[in-house]
Amino acid sequence: MTSPARKKWTGVIRQAAGGRFATETGSTRLGRRFARNTDGATAIEYALIAGLVFLAIAGALRLYADRVGTMYQNIGTAVAKNT
Repeated sequence: MTSPARKKWTGVIRQAAGGRFATETGSTRLGRRFARNTDGATAIEYALIAGLVFLAIAGALRLYADRVGTMYQNIGTAVAKNT
């Protein structure tokens, strides 16, 4: 439990440091700012959506390529029979 005297000095130290602890390091401030920042979350969401769209297109192209390959194989077979 925090004593009243410690609370008083904590307030004085915060005022002297501009509202934050005087012992706070740059990496601690960077970590806190990183934790509050939500801009990266939006970028990750867009990347996940783009990845899913890519997978859907790749799957559709593979299916399309298989069908087109079979069609050209049938055409080649028909041409070979008639020549």
